[in-house]
Amino acid sequence: MSISSRLGAVLRARRAQENVAQGDLARANAEVGRASARVGERNASLDEWSGPPAGETTAYLAAVAAGRALASALSVATEAERAARTEALANQDQLRAAAQRRRSVEKLVERAAELSRRADLAAEQRGADDITGARHVRSEM
Repeated sequence: MSISSRLGAVLRARRAQENVAQGDLARANAEVGRASARVGERNASLDEWSGPPAGETTAYLAAVAAGRALASALSVATEAERAARTEALANQDQLRAAAQRRRSVEKLVERAAELSRRADLAAEQRGADDITGARHVRSEM
C-alpha cells in the first residue's frame, strides 16, 4: 500500500469525523433553538399571569402556587437552555478540532503528491539525459 493510498484512507476518515462533528453541532444548535423557544413560552406565560385574585383563600393559594410553578418552569427552561448552549459550544470546539485534523492530513496528501510529482519529473529527466547521452556517444563513434 503506497503512502498516497494510506493518506487517502486517513483523509477519508478525517472527513467522516468532521461530518459527524458537523451533524452533532447541527443537532446541538437545533436543541438550543428549541430550548430558547421553551424559555420564551415560559416567560410569556409568566408575563400573562396576573397574580392572585383577591377574595377566597383557596383561590388565592391556588393562584400563588400557579405563579410559583410558572416561575419554576421558567427557571428549569432557562437552565436547560444554558446547558444546550454549553453543549453547542463544546460541539463547535469538536468541529473546529476535526477540521484542523482534516486540514493537517490534506497538507500531508498535497506534500506527498508534490514529492511524487517531483520524483516522476526527475525520472523523466534521467531518461531524457540517458537518451541524449547515448546519442552523443553514438555520434562520436
